[in-house]
Amino acid sequence: MIEYKAIELLARKLAGEATEEDLAQLDQLLIAHPEAVFYAELLMQVWREGKEKDTAPSEKTYQQHIARFQPAFEPLPDTTTEEEEYRPSFFRRNKRALALCLLLPLLAAGAVFLFNHRSLKAPAKNQSNTELYAEMGSRKTILLPDGTQVWLNAGSHLRYDTGMNQKDTRSVELSGEAFFDVTKNKEKPFIIQTGKIAIKVLGTAFNVRAYPGERLTEATLLRGSIELTVNSRPYQKIILKPKEKFALIEEAPLKPSVRGVNVSMKDTSGGSGHKEKLIIQDIQPVHIADKEYVEETSWTENNFVFQEETLEELAPKLERWFNVTIEIDNPALKGFHFTGVFHKETIDEALLGMQMIKPFKYKINNNHVLIN
Repeated sequence: MIEYKAIELLARKLAGEATEEDLAQLDQLLIAHPEAVFYAELLMQVWREGKEKDTAPSEKTYQQHIARFQPAFEPLPDTTTEEEEYRPSFFRRNKRALALCLLLPLLAAGAVFLFNHRSLKAPAKNQSNTELYAEMGSRKTILLPDGTQVWLNAGSHLRYDTGMNQKDTRSVELSGEAFFDVTKNKEKPFIIQTGKIAIKVLGTAFNVRAYPGERLTEATLLRGSIELTVNSRPYQKIILKPKEKFALIEEAPLKPSVRGVNVSMKDTSGGSGHKEKLIIQDIQPVHIADKEYVEETSWTENNFVFQEETLEELAPKLERWFNVTIEIDNPALKGFHFTGVFHKETIDEALLGMQMIKPFKYKINNNHVLIN
């Protein structure tokens, strides 16, 4: 009955009747029982489509559905408490019928009964995709329909199919940076597609960094194993072990501080001179003020960690983290190197701290930062 409890709590949330205890219990249920996510997704779809049509649930219509499909279902127990008798509740009035409507896609060949008696056609393929964004200056946590948890970093975009549990593979598309804790399923591989690399896993935890326009693409593995393919050379498979990092660098040599093994350097452009360097290396913790950080994943704990990075390299990261635009007016400053960690600092406090390492001036006007 876990699914029914999750449906009840989500219905209360959508109706604006959920208490703080209800919301906390809903979060715990969805994390502890990933199978309930499927019903939650269906309920949200029912709710959204009903809102768009400006319709209300009909007791008579629901009773008609129950009469039609009653043999397929056992009656649900009435768990209404005395306290709930005095609280109007959309779900309490329609609990059995709503659960029935959510299960119809499984038992009635894809037919979905919404907030009226008409049946609707299955949604088009592009309507089954969900797109999620983490705006500049923000980070988000997402629970996918298969139970996989995703942390999405600032300026990132994730696209996934809400029906991934019914397909042979669980595929998502990532633009930006995300940390994945993938629910294990040997029968259905989890695949992440980015602009430059593709990653295939069964169940593991790892970080992917693939921002458009950046020369560096990374995959950092914490546990389990991943199979990685570079889009420009699909014939070559790379297997990462725990605490290893893969880096793909375009048209730029590694800086001296990076430790690793140079796997290959190849012209992949058909004569245009475009080169890629592939690096596999162990994760190297960063020690700052007697604390140890994993630079590649510390952002999931709201720590912005950087080690021996130039101001030019840091600028786009600072822009995403603080939701600002940065202009470096003095080219000589771009080569300044910085090591540090920011947690709850503002952009002003961050720049003041960096000034203690290297001398420079800055001016902040709204969200624009001028460094000279």
